[in-house]
Amino acid sequence: MNHFKKYAGRTSLPPSGGVGIRIVWILLSLMIIMLAIVFLISNQQKNQARYSRKALEISEYGLMCVLETLGKKPSWSDGFSKIPYDDGWYSAKLNRRMKGDTLFCTVEAIGHIGTVTKKSGCRLRLSIVNSDSVWMRSDGR
Repeated sequence: MNHFKKYAGRTSLPPSGGVGIRIVWILLSLMIIMLAIVFLISNQQKNQARYSRKALEISEYGLMCVLETLGKKPSWSDGFSKIPYDDGWYSAKLNRRMKGDTLFCTVEAIGHIGTVTKKSGCRLRLSIVNSDSVWMRSDGR
């Protein structure tokens, strides 16, 4: 038996209708690749959202540490530099200035995890309560 036939002057295998199957395979492959890309992008967005929340939590923890330290020692002004915390780090800086006869302190805490950095802050004013210096939250004016 001769399985080869002459088509347009050349000898080749007979057409088997494989073009339709090849198109289906190509489309199926493209769909699988697109689904993998969508899955990876979705995972990346979830991780970024989780890191964003976590970075904010870390910055708020750093802010809490500053406020606690200021409560114990009102004259403290050093801040913190990249303290490791919960798979990330926080840092804090204090900026003091006088306005009239009132001393204000602006505190900025930075939390970082993964590729995300978030800031928390507050403004304090120094008050005298029962002959003690106490930092109290200021409304920002």
